[in-house]
Amino acid sequence: MPYIKKHLTITLLSTALAYASSADTTYQNLIAKSLFTSNNIHLQSGWYKFDKTNSDKPNLSNVNFVGSYYFGDYGDRYRPFVQGGFGLSNIEQDSTDLDRGGSLDDIEFDSIYGKIGAGCNFNPYNEVSFVVGASAMWMSSDDGNFHPQTPLSSSDYDKRVEQLFNQKSNSQIYDVYGSVVYHPTINGYKTQFDATLHYIDMEFDHDVESIDGFDLDVRAGFHTQSLTTLMDLPIWMEFFSSVVFVDNDLGDVIGFDSALSAGVSLHWKIGSMIHIFDDAFKDIDVSANLQGTISNTDFQGWKTGISFNLIKF
Repeated sequence: MPYIKKHLTITLLSTALAYASSADTTYQNLIAKSLFTSNNIHLQSGWYKFDKTNSDKPNLSNVNFVGSYYFGDYGDRYRPFVQGGFGLSNIEQDSTDLDRGGSLDDIEFDSIYGKIGAGCNFNPYNEVSFVVGASAMWMSSDDGNFHPQTPLSSSDYDKRVEQLFNQKSNSQIYDVYGSVVYHPTINGYKTQFDATLHYIDMEFDHDVESIDGFDLDVRAGFHTQSLTTLMDLPIWMEFFSSVVFVDNDLGDVIGFDSALSAGVSLHWKIGSMIHIFDDAFKDIDVSANLQGTISNTDFQGWKTGISFNLIKF
């Protein structure tokens, strides 16, 4: 009889730990997807679908208002920069199996975030530059967006589900990175090839385990020559492609190991019209962008928008 009691206790404890792991893992995966895409320069401001696991496909949308300002002039050997801004993110996962006795629950996180960062662009040669920098982003998610198929009970596990998915939460992502940029002019066309290695650390609310790892972003693009002018200012196009590689630790939570994007931008250099702060914005241009993304899993999406850019080198 004591053996039966002991065996029963161990079984119940193992079941409770499995339940906690299921809810915590789902929370971690959804928040990590929102954090990573909001932070990654190639994926931010887009609409994405992720691979199906224990639910319908998670859907994510993100709008980003983060920019960088480079001090100094084009061609300077050192150009320090600062970045900052804010954004909005929404991720939904319907018909989610949280091990609640067959209940398929709908989860949604509406989030707002702020980002700050700084770094330096080093230009030792005419066609080569290096960048080092760091940034931090804080994301706050609203409460009240959890819709269970069956009402939550008073069990410890359902209390944990309530805490994770129906209460406010705060999370952070810290990013330390270094880049090498090669930007030759080939047959009159400006080109750019760059590779950026990131060390990423994501921290979650409600005592959920943090995740860290490495992310490598590679990008290639070229500018056409001036196509026309508007208000005597040049307009040109840029064609580009990029690949985001993540290590296994990050890939397990964000849902892909690599993602390929390709797109086009229409640029209009308007900086010469902005005569403020001693022409500090003379290098700025405005662009309209369109990009599509696919991955080695079922992650896919696209983004479009308007952006303001300052020449980095």
